[in-house]
Amino acid sequence: MNRNPLDKFEQGIQEAYNNYELPYSSSEWSQVSRRILRKRLFTSLALWGSAAAVITVVGVSGYFVLSNQKETPIASTPNSVEIVNSVQTPIGSEDDSLKKTSLNELLQDFNRPSLPTANTQLTNIIPNSQDLTSLNLTPEIPEVIGTVPASDILEINKKSLLIEPSVRSACAGAEVNFNAKNSPKNGSYLWNFGDGSFSNQENPAHVYKSAGIFDVSLSVTDPNNGQISTIAMRDLITINPKPEADFEWTYTNSPAGEPTAKFVNTSVNANTFVWKFSDNKTSTEISPSVIYNAKGKQAVILEVHNSYGCADEQVKIVQVNADFNLGAESSVSAYDISFMPEALKKDGNKFKLTVYDGENIVFESNSKTKPWKGETKGGKKAIAGQKFPWIVLIYGENGTDARYYSGTLTIVP
Repeated sequence: MNRNPLDKFEQGIQEAYNNYELPYSSSEWSQVSRRILRKRLFTSLALWGSAAAVITVVGVSGYFVLSNQKETPIASTPNSVEIVNSVQTPIGSEDDSLKKTSLNELLQDFNRPSLPTANTQLTNIIPNSQDLTSLNLTPEIPEVIGTVPASDILEINKKSLLIEPSVRSACAGAEVNFNAKNSPKNGSYLWNFGDGSFSNQENPAHVYKSAGIFDVSLSVTDPNNGQISTIAMRDLITINPKPEADFEWTYTNSPAGEPTAKFVNTSVNANTFVWKFSDNKTSTEISPSVIYNAKGKQAVILEVHNSYGCADEQVKIVQVNADFNLGAESSVSAYDISFMPEALKKDGNKFKLTVYDGENIVFESNSKTKPWKGETKGGKKAIAGQKFPWIVLIYGENGTDARYYSGTLTIVP
């Protein structure tokens, strides 16, 4: 009866037994194989248990070391028990003929990294309390940074560079003052006012000539460390349009009439007007007319305003060449005396004409149809060579604010 063919492993065992001249029995090999299997299983369990114990010891040791950093280590206390951190490899006792199996060898079989071998000290893994307490974990702050004490560092860090204008809204042509807040002392400054103008002053003043909304930026270089701080503020300054005051004038009177100037307002972007003339006279008309009685240079001032509250002013000089005498004659013939100034002959004038003989009044009239015919005191007639001063008062519509005129009439042959 044929036996089952032996596998390669059994053939190797048979050849080993033949060399020692021992008979080979498959039943005996099966018994040996079972014992080897039990041996390896027991050894593996023992070594894994040892590894767990080592991990537990390491964790407990690290806990006590970290929680007692400021206390004296146990080993340094007199009469204390010295703790040795080591691992002993367990030895099997079932069969002394089998070789010892180390934990590292077992781990290598399972492709695991090696643990520390027996008698390996663990002090290099976890520092002792003396090493931890000797570490300086507090960050050092310099006592002085530049020219600023360390106690002020936190306060300085709370402050940021700011731009502080004197106004946020202004009229074109107005001056705006700028202040650099929280800037370093003696720093280098570069201002950009947003309208193409720049300045390197610390607190400059700038005039915006045109209307618009402008961004303003500032860069400051710290002289202590060269650090550059920059801030840009959008739509910081609003410049409103400014009105432009201007006017022209022409004379509208006849050669014999009162010198009357007509003013034509040519202002731009304005909606209210105030005219100022000589003798403290004013007007709020857009284009008023003014009568001048005295010769000389007469100042005219026009102030204009717009809805933004912006204002402008224009001053011009009106030249009056001669005193106005209402177009009155300077002399008349003794044979045909009839005196009434031409200006009084116009319709609508309210006036009073007075003729004097020295200090005495010889004639008065308030009608343009009643001229002086040369009467004097006592009913006599004026003769050639005599001079008669005269005065005319022209009243306003309400009978007040009279304008004064005067002259002298000479009687000729």
